[in-house]
Amino acid sequence: MQNMYMNNREFYQPNLPSFPLCESKEICITQLSQETSIQTWPCGFNTGNDIITHTFHEEVYILEGAITDLSLGQTFGKGYHAWRNPGMKHGPYQADQNFGCQMLVIVRNPNRLSDSH
Repeated sequence: MQNMYMNNREFYQPNLPSFPLCESKEICITQLSQETSIQTWPCGFNTGNDIITHTFHEEVYILEGAITDLSLGQTFGKGYHAWRNPGMKHGPYQADQNFGCQMLVIVRNPNRLSDSH
C-alpha cells in the first residue's frame, strides 16, 4: 500500500507571493502538500459565471483579503472558514478589488476520510 502522506518536514517558510498580488491576472497556488495549498488570488480576480462543484471535500480558510460569492451577494474576509462536501454548489467568486484574497485550501478525497490513521 502506497503511503499517502509526505515525508516529515519541520517548520519552514513556504515561498509565497507578495500580498496583495495586484500585478498578476492569474491565481498563484503554493502547494504545501498533496492536499494542502495556499491560493493567492489577484486583485479583482473573477472565477467566471459558472457554479463550482467538486468530487472531494474542500476546506477553505481566508488568511488575507476577501472574496465575494456572486451567487449569494456576500463578501467573506480574513478569518472566515468554509467546509464543502462533495457536490456542494458554490461560487462564482470575485476577489477584493484592492487586496485580492489569500486562502489556505485543504482538499480531501472522500475515501480517505474513513481511513484510520
